[in-house]
Amino acid sequence: MAVWRVLALNLSQNAAWGLLGLLLLALAERFPLESFGWEEWRTWLLHGAAAVVVACAGLVVAYLLALLLGEHTSPMQIVWFFKGLKRFFASYFHTNLLLMVAVLGGFHAFRIHQRLRAREVEGARLEARFAEAQHRALRMQLQPHFLFNTLNSVSALVHSDPEAADRMIGRLGDFLRMTLDAPPDQEVSLRKELAFIEAYLSIERIRFGDRLKVIQDIPPELHSAKVPAFILQPLVENALKHGLADRPEGGTITLRARRDSDCLVLEVQDDGEGFRPGREGTGLANVRARLGLLHGGRAELEILTAPRRGTLVALRLPLA
Repeated sequence: MAVWRVLALNLSQNAAWGLLGLLLLALAERFPLESFGWEEWRTWLLHGAAAVVVACAGLVVAYLLALLLGEHTSPMQIVWFFKGLKRFFASYFHTNLLLMVAVLGGFHAFRIHQRLRAREVEGARLEARFAEAQHRALRMQLQPHFLFNTLNSVSALVHSDPEAADRMIGRLGDFLRMTLDAPPDQEVSLRKELAFIEAYLSIERIRFGDRLKVIQDIPPELHSAKVPAFILQPLVENALKHGLADRPEGGTITLRARRDSDCLVLEVQDDGEGFRPGREGTGLANVRARLGLLHGGRAELEILTAPRRGTLVALRLPLA
């Protein structure tokens, strides 16, 4: 057979198979398989019948093209068309049927994989939104807790020192304005977190006066590190409440930050009365829950305390 006849025959047969394959894929798109289970038996039956029909149609077209483009086509071959077609089917039908089944199987496997992947992405997105909502709820728990304690302090000062009570209310307003103006981000820079703490301490200094001393040991190069928003306030409040509030002489709160390998370590230490280990209030429990939501097992909260020897609370956070 001449080269051009071979090329023409192969190209035309491949084109025919391609068109029939597209028809099969169009049917699969119209009646897709949702899974590979037996509950899809009607769709399986439809696709199986379609694969048989397309395989048969492809063989008929291929046989006709072989006759029309063959080098020795004769009237006798046309007369014996069905006899030759039978032999053609016997030789190639099973191969072409397997090819059609493979095309359908590959198409549906790809589509089901796409759907599963889309569900995974949607599930991850919903899980992230749920975690963010939980984080915001935990963060919002701190504000009523903090407000209750501060208003108690204001109430105690109203009669004994009205001027100090007025200053405390003013600074409380400034602090609340700062928290309300803050973006709803889960994390902020350490610099911004320290600004929140300074605003909070400005309120507490009115109550404690000279009894409260604050020391910061934080390298400037760590100011840009990301930390959970409002994560230090409950730790400082815990130090004031359990460490210094009942001491007539007051005490010192020390804030430290350091880098340890790929982690940021934040410490809040007081030299006060300490408290019994395992006695965690709302603030510390809230901090522990927020760390779990944001960083899972990569973040740690450690508490070292002893009666009359003060308390050290250390946060270990992964650096981005």
